Amino acid sequence: MTVHDRNSKRSRQLRLVLMAVSVPAVLTGCGDDEPSGKVLTSREDCAAQTEISPAECEKAYQQALVEHEKLAPRFESEKECNDQFGACQPAPLAANASTSSHSYMPSMSGFLIGYALSQAMQPRGYYGIGGVSPLYRDYRSGGYLRPGGELVGKSSGTVYGKQGNTALPARAMTVSRGGFGSSAAARGGFGGSRSSGSSRGG
Repeated sequence: MTVHDRNSKRSRQLRLVLMAVSVPAVLTGCGDDEPSGKVLTSREDCAAQTEISPAECEKAYQQALVEHEKLAPRFESEKECNDQFGACQPAPLAANASTSSHSYMPSMSGFLIGYALSQAMQPRGYYGIGGVSPLYRDYRSGGYLRPGGELVGKSSGTVYGKQGNTALPARAMTVSRGGFGSSAAARGGFGGSRSSGSSRGG
């Protein structure tokens, strides 16, 4: 083997080692102490924040509204909905609903933007968007809840680790008693919540 061949072999081995070191950093994404998303309380917040491009933030807001219509928690009691969230509205009836009686749902009081795991090649240093979730402000605890009842936090701004998770439930949750959210879940099954038969509730 010539000196040139040995040098070429060492160069190839070095490149392979460097690739092996760099790949896990991309795949593992954000640790618990790394920013994983952002809680915004209104459409206007898109203009004030600097982590995501304003155009992408606007798209995220519109997507959150779509998911809100489908997945906002449905309360059988208007009073219970108002007690927890305030200013609840009748939920839209599903097209195949067998009854004309309404359930009630809270207004969307914020939205969560989850950052994409890999931030490579994002323009102007912006984060990429990995997902979006509508949020609901629980007046009793002050916390922001996702449609599945999970607590994201008690304030707007950057979130870390699992708090940036934007996974959405398959269907809206129907709340029959006891409230909606993590504290109710601790008392037993979202305080009597159950999955509705339709993704649009009813």
